[in-house]
Formats: sequence, C-alpha cells, structure tokens
Amino acid sequence: MRLKKNIRNINKQDSLSKSSEKKGDLLIQVNELMEKLETDYGPLMLGELQKRLKKTIEDFHNDVNSVLKDAFNNHKNKTYDLNQIDQGSIEDLKDNSDTPSFIAEYQKKKNKK
Repeated sequence: MRLKKNIRNINKQDSLSKSSEKKGDLLIQVNELMEKLETDYGPLMLGELQKRLKKTIEDFHNDVNSVLKDAFNNHKNKTYDLNQIDQGSIEDLKDNSDTPSFIAEYQKKKNKK
C-alpha cells in the first residue's frame, strides 16, 4: 500500500512542477512583451499622461476659482442687503420715533451748534 501512495504523490509533484514550469515560461514571455511595449510606447504614453494631468489641474484650478468667486460674491451681496435693511430700519426708527416735540427741537438745536 505504501508504494501506491508514494507513486500518487510523485505523480502529483510531477504534474505540479510541469504546470509551474509552464507558468514560469508564460510569465517570462509576458515580461519580454511588456519590456518591448515599454521601449516602443513608453515615451509616447508618458507624454500623453503628462498632457492629461496638466489639463486636469487647469480644469480643477478654474473650477475652484469660479466656486470661490461665487461664494464671495454671494457673501458680499448678503452683507450689502443686510446693511441696507439695517440702514432702512434705523431711518424708520428716527422718522417714526415717539419722541416729544420739545426733545426733538432740543436735539436739532444741539446738532446745529
């Protein structure tokens, strides 16, 4: 019985070594093809990659600028609107105040001096 088990193990090892040899040969062939591609098309691909990266960076820069300009303009408009509302309420308070006439006359005289 031991002989049969040993023969089976030897056959499995032989088939494993043959398949690993085939895989090794295929990897060597693929590596050679990749090296050939790298020498033939490497500089071309690097140039194209560089162009695409520059374009992407420029697009990003333009997008950030437009977003920031819009944000600052919106903030500026909101603060301007709030200032207008505040100015209008102060003027309304001045005009519609319930101060007695003698106090208003006194303040006018004081402001003239």
